[in-house]
Amino acid sequence: MKKITSVLLIITGLFCTTFKTFAGTFLNEKDSSNKVSLSFNADLVSRYIWRGLPLSLNPNIQPYASIAFKDFSIGAWSSYALSKPYAEVDLYLSYTASLFTLTLNDYYSENEDDSVHNYFKWNNSNDEITPHALEGVITYNGTESLPLSISAATFFYGNDKDTSNNKNFYSTYLEMAYKLSVNDNEVKLFAGGTINKGLYANKAAIVNIGVSISREIKVSNTFSLPVFTSLVVNPYAKDVFFTFGMTF
Repeated sequence: MKKITSVLLIITGLFCTTFKTFAGTFLNEKDSSNKVSLSFNADLVSRYIWRGLPLSLNPNIQPYASIAFKDFSIGAWSSYALSKPYAEVDLYLSYTASLFTLTLNDYYSENEDDSVHNYFKWNNSNDEITPHALEGVITYNGTESLPLSISAATFFYGNDKDTSNNKNFYSTYLEMAYKLSVNDNEVKLFAGGTINKGLYANKAAIVNIGVSISREIKVSNTFSLPVFTSLVVNPYAKDVFFTFGMTF
Protein backbone atom coordinates (compact mmCIF):
# COMPACT_ATOMS: atom_id res chain seq x y z
CA MET A 1 0.00 0.00 0.00
CA LYS A 2 2.91 2.35 0.77
CA LYS A 3 4.36 1.73 -2.71
CA ILE A 4 1.01 2.48 -4.35
CA THR A 5 0.62 5.64 -2.29
CA SER A 6 4.12 6.76 -3.27
CA VAL A 7 3.38 6.16 -6.95
CA LEU A 8 0.15 8.17 -6.73
CA LEU A 9 1.94 11.01 -4.95
CA ILE A 10 4.62 11.09 -7.65
CA ILE A 11 2.00 11.12 -10.43
CA THR A 12 0.06 13.87 -8.64
CA GLY A 13 3.24 15.90 -8.26
CA LEU A 14 4.13 15.49 -11.93
CA PHE A 15 0.60 16.44 -12.95
CA CYS A 16 0.63 19.56 -10.76
CA THR A 17 4.08 20.56 -12.03
CA THR A 18 2.99 20.03 -15.62
CA PHE A 19 -0.24 21.96 -15.12
CA LYS A 20 1.62 24.80 -13.39
CA THR A 21 4.07 25.01 -16.28
CA PHE A 22 1.22 24.76 -18.76
CA ALA A 23 -0.84 27.51 -17.12
CA GLY A 24 2.10 29.75 -16.29
CA THR A 25 3.49 29.61 -19.80
CA PHE A 26 0.07 30.34 -21.27
CA LEU A 27 -0.58 33.32 -19.01
CA ASN A 28 2.82 34.84 -19.79
CA GLU A 29 2.82 34.03 -23.49
CA LYS A 30 2.84 37.05 -25.79
CA ASP A 31 3.31 35.25 -29.07
CA SER A 32 -0.06 34.95 -30.84
CA SER A 33 1.17 31.80 -32.62
CA ASN A 34 1.13 29.94 -29.29
CA LYS A 35 -2.51 29.83 -28.35
CA VAL A 36 -4.65 27.34 -26.52
CA SER A 37 -6.84 25.33 -28.89
CA LEU A 38 -10.13 23.81 -27.85
CA SER A 39 -11.84 21.03 -29.77
CA PHE A 40 -14.89 18.87 -29.18
CA ASN A 41 -16.89 16.40 -31.20
CA ALA A 42 -18.85 13.15 -31.01
CA ASP A 43 -18.88 9.80 -32.76
CA LEU A 44 -21.80 7.45 -33.22
CA VAL A 45 -20.63 3.84 -33.50
CA SER A 46 -22.55 0.65 -34.23
CA ARG A 47 -20.59 -1.22 -31.52
CA TYR A 48 -17.92 -0.22 -29.03
CA ILE A 49 -14.86 -2.38 -29.69
CA TRP A 50 -11.64 -1.45 -27.88
CA ARG A 51 -8.32 -3.19 -28.45
CA GLY A 52 -10.12 -6.26 -29.70
CA LEU A 53 -12.47 -6.37 -26.70
CA PRO A 54 -16.26 -5.98 -27.13
CA LEU A 55 -17.07 -3.48 -24.37
CA SER A 56 -20.59 -2.75 -25.62
CA LEU A 57 -22.36 -4.71 -28.34
CA ASN A 58 -24.88 -1.93 -28.92
CA PRO A 59 -24.74 1.47 -30.66
CA ASN A 60 -22.84 4.02 -28.57
CA ILE A 61 -22.55 7.80 -28.63
CA GLN A 62 -18.99 8.89 -27.84
CA PRO A 63 -18.46 12.61 -27.13
CA TYR A 64 -14.95 13.96 -26.57
CA ALA A 65 -13.20 17.25 -25.92
CA SER A 66 -9.63 18.43 -25.48
CA ILE A 67 -7.56 21.49 -24.70
CA ALA A 68 -4.12 21.70 -26.30
CA PHE A 69 -1.26 24.11 -25.80
CA LYS A 70 2.10 23.62 -27.45
CA ASP A 71 3.10 20.02 -26.68
CA PHE A 72 0.52 19.41 -23.93
CA SER A 73 -3.03 18.14 -24.23
CA ILE A 74 -5.73 17.52 -21.62
CA GLY A 75 -8.96 15.86 -22.61
CA ALA A 76 -12.03 13.83 -21.81
CA TRP A 77 -13.68 11.00 -23.75
CA SER A 78 -16.80 9.00 -22.99
CA SER A 79 -19.05 6.29 -24.32
CA TYR A 80 -22.75 5.78 -23.57
CA ALA A 81 -24.81 2.94 -24.99
CA LEU A 82 -28.09 3.92 -26.64
CA SER A 83 -29.98 0.79 -25.53
CA LYS A 84 -28.56 -1.55 -22.88
CA PRO A 85 -26.76 0.39 -20.10
CA TYR A 86 -23.07 1.14 -20.57
CA ALA A 87 -21.27 4.21 -19.27
CA GLU A 88 -17.61 5.17 -19.43
CA VAL A 89 -15.85 8.50 -18.85
CA ASP A 90 -12.11 8.78 -19.39
CA LEU A 91 -9.66 11.62 -18.72
CA TYR A 92 -6.17 11.97 -20.10
CA LEU A 93 -3.06 14.12 -19.99
CA SER A 94 -0.48 13.84 -22.76
CA TYR A 95 2.84 15.38 -23.71
CA THR A 96 4.46 15.12 -27.13
CA ALA A 97 8.20 15.52 -27.60
CA SER A 98 9.55 15.11 -31.11
CA LEU A 99 8.32 11.71 -32.36
CA PHE A 100 7.09 10.41 -29.00
CA THR A 101 3.95 10.98 -26.92
CA LEU A 102 3.56 10.17 -23.23
CA THR A 103 -0.01 9.76 -21.96
CA LEU A 104 -1.64 9.21 -18.59
CA ASN A 105 -5.16 7.76 -18.89
CA ASP A 106 -7.81 7.52 -16.20
CA TYR A 107 -10.56 5.07 -17.22
CA TYR A 108 -13.81 5.16 -15.27
CA SER A 109 -16.85 2.97 -15.88
CA GLU A 110 -20.02 2.42 -13.89
CA ASN A 111 -23.07 0.18 -13.81
CA GLU A 112 -25.99 2.43 -14.69
CA ASP A 113 -28.43 -0.16 -13.34
CA ASP A 114 -26.98 0.56 -9.91
CA SER A 115 -28.30 3.75 -8.31
CA VAL A 116 -25.21 4.08 -6.09
CA HIS A 117 -22.11 5.58 -7.71
CA ASN A 118 -18.89 7.01 -6.30
CA TYR A 119 -16.62 8.60 -8.86
CA PHE A 120 -14.27 9.78 -6.11
CA LYS A 121 -13.62 6.34 -4.62
CA TRP A 122 -9.92 5.60 -5.02
CA ASN A 123 -9.41 3.02 -2.28
CA ASN A 124 -8.37 -0.26 -3.87
CA SER A 125 -8.55 -3.08 -1.33
CA ASN A 126 -10.25 -6.46 -1.57
CA ASP A 127 -13.32 -5.08 0.16
CA GLU A 128 -13.56 -1.88 -1.85
CA ILE A 129 -12.17 -1.80 -5.38
CA THR A 130 -12.03 1.58 -7.11
CA PRO A 131 -14.02 2.02 -10.35
CA HIS A 132 -10.97 3.75 -11.86
CA ALA A 133 -8.02 2.31 -13.75
CA LEU A 134 -4.84 4.32 -14.37
CA GLU A 135 -2.72 3.56 -17.42
CA GLY A 136 0.58 4.87 -18.73
CA VAL A 137 1.17 4.91 -22.49
CA ILE A 138 4.22 5.67 -24.61
CA THR A 139 3.75 6.04 -28.35
CA TYR A 140 6.21 6.41 -31.20
CA ASN A 141 4.27 8.46 -33.74
CA GLY A 142 6.22 7.61 -36.88
CA THR A 143 7.28 10.05 -39.57
CA GLU A 144 5.69 11.48 -42.70
CA SER A 145 7.86 9.27 -44.89
CA LEU A 146 7.23 6.18 -42.71
CA PRO A 147 3.83 6.54 -40.94
CA LEU A 148 4.36 3.55 -38.67
CA SER A 149 3.33 4.05 -35.04
CA ILE A 150 4.23 1.81 -32.10
CA SER A 151 2.60 2.06 -28.67
CA ALA A 152 2.93 0.35 -25.32
CA ALA A 153 0.28 0.74 -22.58
CA THR A 154 0.27 -0.65 -19.03
CA PHE A 155 -2.32 -0.41 -16.26
CA PHE A 156 -0.54 0.31 -12.98
CA TYR A 157 -3.34 1.11 -10.50
CA GLY A 158 -7.05 0.53 -10.13
CA ASN A 159 -9.54 -2.19 -10.90
CA ASP A 160 -7.23 -4.14 -13.21
CA LYS A 161 -6.79 -6.68 -10.42
CA ASP A 162 -6.78 -10.36 -9.62
CA THR A 163 -9.38 -10.37 -6.84
CA SER A 164 -8.26 -13.80 -5.65
CA ASN A 165 -5.00 -12.37 -4.30
CA ASN A 166 -5.64 -8.58 -4.44
CA LYS A 167 -2.70 -8.03 -6.79
CA ASN A 168 -2.57 -5.93 -9.93
CA PHE A 169 -2.40 -7.72 -13.26
CA TYR A 170 -0.42 -4.83 -14.79
CA SER A 171 -2.17 -5.67 -18.05
CA THR A 172 0.05 -4.54 -20.92
CA TYR A 173 -0.97 -3.92 -24.51
CA LEU A 174 1.40 -3.43 -27.46
CA GLU A 175 0.31 -2.24 -30.90
CA MET A 176 1.79 -1.40 -34.28
CA ALA A 177 -0.18 0.61 -36.83
CA TYR A 178 0.54 1.77 -40.35
CA LYS A 179 -1.38 4.54 -42.12
CA LEU A 180 -1.76 5.13 -45.85
CA SER A 181 -4.04 6.94 -48.26
CA VAL A 182 -6.00 5.11 -50.94
CA ASN A 183 -7.86 7.48 -53.25
CA ASP A 184 -9.99 9.60 -50.87
CA ASN A 185 -9.76 7.08 -48.04
CA GLU A 186 -7.48 7.07 -45.01
CA VAL A 187 -6.52 3.48 -44.20
CA LYS A 188 -4.96 2.19 -40.98
CA LEU A 189 -3.63 -1.35 -40.62
CA PHE A 190 -3.03 -2.46 -37.05
CA ALA A 191 -2.01 -5.42 -34.93
CA GLY A 192 -1.90 -5.60 -31.15
CA GLY A 193 -1.46 -8.03 -28.34
CA THR A 194 -0.68 -8.53 -24.68
CA ILE A 195 2.44 -9.92 -23.06
CA ASN A 196 0.86 -11.24 -19.88
CA LYS A 197 -2.27 -12.60 -18.23
CA GLY A 198 -4.74 -9.86 -17.44
CA LEU A 199 -7.50 -7.79 -18.94
CA TYR A 200 -6.96 -8.83 -22.55
CA ALA A 201 -6.31 -12.57 -22.24
CA ASN A 202 -5.33 -15.32 -19.81
CA LYS A 203 -1.85 -15.47 -21.34
CA ALA A 204 0.38 -13.64 -23.81
CA ALA A 205 -1.62 -13.45 -27.02
CA ILE A 206 -2.52 -11.48 -30.15
CA VAL A 207 -5.93 -9.90 -29.48
CA ASN A 208 -6.44 -7.17 -32.05
CA ILE A 209 -5.75 -7.37 -35.79
CA GLY A 210 -7.60 -5.35 -38.39
CA VAL A 211 -8.05 -2.46 -40.72
CA SER A 212 -9.87 0.85 -40.33
CA ILE A 213 -10.99 3.03 -43.22
CA SER A 214 -12.21 6.61 -42.93
CA ARG A 215 -13.35 9.21 -45.43
CA GLU A 216 -15.60 12.26 -45.75
CA ILE A 217 -18.88 11.99 -47.63
CA LYS A 218 -19.86 15.26 -49.26
CA VAL A 219 -23.45 16.09 -48.34
CA SER A 220 -23.54 19.61 -49.79
CA ASN A 221 -21.17 22.30 -50.98
CA THR A 222 -20.62 23.41 -47.40
CA PHE A 223 -20.98 20.20 -45.39
CA SER A 224 -19.21 16.84 -45.37
CA LEU A 225 -19.89 13.91 -43.06
CA PRO A 226 -16.85 11.97 -41.77
CA VAL A 227 -17.54 8.23 -41.68
CA PHE A 228 -15.38 5.25 -40.73
CA THR A 229 -15.50 1.49 -40.57
CA SER A 230 -13.32 -1.15 -38.93
CA LEU A 231 -12.84 -4.87 -39.43
CA VAL A 232 -11.39 -6.31 -36.22
CA VAL A 233 -10.29 -9.87 -35.52
CA ASN A 234 -9.39 -11.16 -32.07
CA PRO A 235 -7.44 -14.39 -32.70
CA TYR A 236 -7.25 -15.25 -29.00
CA ALA A 237 -11.02 -14.99 -28.50
CA LYS A 238 -11.69 -16.44 -31.97
CA ASP A 239 -14.03 -13.54 -32.65
CA VAL A 240 -14.55 -10.96 -35.39
CA PHE A 241 -16.27 -7.55 -35.49
CA PHE A 242 -17.21 -5.25 -38.37
CA THR A 243 -18.24 -1.82 -37.13
CA PHE A 244 -19.36 1.46 -38.64
CA GLY A 245 -19.35 4.97 -37.27
CA MET A 246 -19.77 8.64 -38.12
CA THR A 247 -18.52 11.89 -36.64
CA PHE A 248 -20.77 14.88 -36.00
